[in-house]
Amino acid sequence: MTDVHAHRGLNRQAPENTLAAFQRAYDKGIRWIETDTDIIADGTPIVLHDATTDRTTDRAGSIYDLVAADVKTLDAGSWFSPEFAGEPVPTLHELIDFLNAHPMNLNLELKGNQQSGEKAIALVEAALAELERLDPSIEVIISSFAPLQLAEIARRDSTIPLALLADARDLRANWRATVDLCGATLIHPSTALATHETVDQYLAAGLGVNVWTINDPSTANKYRNWGCGVITDVADQLPA
Repeated sequence: MTDVHAHRGLNRQAPENTLAAFQRAYDKGIRWIETDTDIIADGTPIVLHDATTDRTTDRAGSIYDLVAADVKTLDAGSWFSPEFAGEPVPTLHELIDFLNAHPMNLNLELKGNQQSGEKAIALVEAALAELERLDPSIEVIISSFAPLQLAEIARRDSTIPLALLADARDLRANWRATVDLCGATLIHPSTALATHETVDQYLAAGLGVNVWTINDPSTANKYRNWGCGVITDVADQLPA
């Protein structure tokens, strides 16, 4: 498993987590995209990394105060370049439609949702409902830093590959117990956690490994030679 995942799309060529960034990935023949989803006030899952709109749109504020009509008024492109002025924040529904028309495999990170555990479970429900619409030929991985969120997905649908996201702060010697708890078949460690020793341990345990976020081609090649996939901002610069 040495796949290359375009982190939030080709986010150096178009604003991250927009359909424009995913279109650029598709146009370059990239097989996997990585993206993020969280749920807003009216239960709509949207495609956005942060818990606020401050960094990647023209408006500041918590995403948890928004409803779908508000999201449609956001400009997610002008901060990146005038070329992308008016680029919208996509909903997960719109992303699924896009992938059905432009097939790429999907590595979908569920955000932990900073409001409540109840909202985090609502995100699980909403994401699974949208994924039912995805062409079955498209591969899916659902990832999360929240083991209980992954465990809830496994309880509801045991067929979807699950990946535990981790860095050196939150996964140490107890990684086997955590993986078993959440039913993950993959682990997505940061480069800080993904030493040769730990990667060998993950692979020996039968886990798939995708390391984030790697933007140096020689480092990417090192991890791929170890048997890992890579999550990268420069997917177009790495061999498939």
